[in-house]
Amino acid sequence: MVRRLLVPALLLAAAATYGADVSLNSDGTREHLLDDAPNYGIILRDQWSNRVPGDSYESERSSYGRLSEDVAPRPITLAESIALALENNTGLRIQKLSPIAATARVRQAYAKFDPEFFGEANKNRSNTPVETISPFTNSDPLNGTSQPSIFSDVVNWNAGVRKTLFSNGRLSAEWLNARQSSNPTVVNLVNPDYVTALNLTLNQPLLRDFGWRFAYLVVDVAQINEEQAYYDYTGRVALLIENVERAYWTYVLAIENVRVEETGLDLARELLRQNDGRFKVGSLPRTSVLESQAEVARRDADLVLAQARQRIARDNLRALINAKQDDGDALIMIEPADKPSVVRTEFDLKESLKVAYVQRPELLAARSGLDGRRVERKIAENKLLPRFDLTAQIGLNGLGGTDAGLVQATAIPTPGVTPVPSAFTFAPNPQVLGGYGRSLELLTDGRYYQYLVGAQLTIPLDNAGAKAEYAQAKVNAESARLSLRQVEEDVTLQITQSVNNLKAYLKAIEATRIARELAEENVKNQQARYDVGLATTKDLIDFTQRLTQAQRAEIETLANYNIELAQLRLSEGTLLDSRNVRLERNNPESQPWWARF
Repeated sequence: MVRRLLVPALLLAAAATYGADVSLNSDGTREHLLDDAPNYGIILRDQWSNRVPGDSYESERSSYGRLSEDVAPRPITLAESIALALENNTGLRIQKLSPIAATARVRQAYAKFDPEFFGEANKNRSNTPVETISPFTNSDPLNGTSQPSIFSDVVNWNAGVRKTLFSNGRLSAEWLNARQSSNPTVVNLVNPDYVTALNLTLNQPLLRDFGWRFAYLVVDVAQINEEQAYYDYTGRVALLIENVERAYWTYVLAIENVRVEETGLDLARELLRQNDGRFKVGSLPRTSVLESQAEVARRDADLVLAQARQRIARDNLRALINAKQDDGDALIMIEPADKPSVVRTEFDLKESLKVAYVQRPELLAARSGLDGRRVERKIAENKLLPRFDLTAQIGLNGLGGTDAGLVQATAIPTPGVTPVPSAFTFAPNPQVLGGYGRSLELLTDGRYYQYLVGAQLTIPLDNAGAKAEYAQAKVNAESARLSLRQVEEDVTLQITQSVNNLKAYLKAIEATRIARELAEENVKNQQARYDVGLATTKDLIDFTQRLTQAQRAEIETLANYNIELAQLRLSEGTLLDSRNVRLERNNPESQPWWARF
């Protein structure tokens, strides 16, 4: 007889509850991916190297011996299996990257407000011949050695900062410097001269890209997507737990089926032994022995198939948990330590639906997705407006230089004619003499300034691109709305089916238990009748086959009940709580200080 592992069909569950904490940074992955950026030295080294930079995480390699059978089995409970899977399952590790990537996109959205420092330096030198010799193009028209050319040497060095404001305006502050050196002329008696300027410039949109918190909408979308990624990850954790429970109970079912088949084979062999002995003494015909031999062969084939299904179920569970032995690459060999049990409870469809609408991660993710698409639609709607930007600039100017030392300009000399003093007198402005330092003094003096105020209007005649983008945003929002409805419909169907199935399984468990007990009694009775010659070999074979079927049905119903219970908790969104799994959520990205203004 099959070992009475499942005799009490209705039991209170006594399985050990085993808590597990699942963190997005339990192995340092999040910190490594988000915060571990190389410094300039490493980047430059890699830039001038012909190799691709490696990663410490890339040292992990899979092994073809993962499912080796030469491993000692370890008794593992369902709760331990779940904890190991949460730690080692590769699919879950891949899914863990989605919230990390979403956090990176939040940082990327905030980077829009990141202030930038900029600077430039250049030198422009030229020496160009002139077409006409005059006091305005030559260094000294009274000097016969003057060069009939224009020489220029300009050096610029500028620096500043710029930033996008919370109003979506672009603010920049610039410090401009130029050293200009050329051949002195009557209109250029300061050489070299230094020109400095300090400017504050604002470009502020007033129609497109402008509105209440409009600049932060891209951050809002990124944060909503981050929240959606978290709920998606939570759903994947719950799905993994449900898959582990399903695989665990499937493996238990396969083990029990093997034991049932072994028991049936033992009964068939015992019957063959008895029939063979009776045939030898002439109390049974040869056909009874042949019937017994055929039953043994059939039972042996069933056992081989059951053992194959057991190995498949075992390896499926091992691969799902993906936990390695301490001393090698092979996965642990699992021996289930829990047996399926039944918690008699009342399943309330309305209450389950109510809980699911509040806790089901897929529903929460779909709602977040809809919120994000609506914000994107608002962004696209704003782009339908014309562009009207205000430009304003205010600045201070400075100038300084060195006296070129030219003589007073006179008329152009003519051979045989005495020079006559020019009617015009040119002299350097003494206020600017003093070099670069004098230029800075005048810059900070405040008397020399500039300002600019203007506006720019751009009206697309058709605005087809913005209209198409807005249409696409509306399509995405409608798709998200319908996707949310579909998830709600799927959740309703899943919970309804699970509740109905569980109610049916509760009744079937009691019925299969009774059927198995009656089948056992019938086999005993038929064995007694067979012993006194009132039953044939075929009768006994038929009743033992019915017993095997009843045993299978009872085991299968118990396993399916536990699988369906996990499915109901998954559909409700309560599976993590029922298994004491606490999913840590990282704190939301804080707003950088530069994004506050």
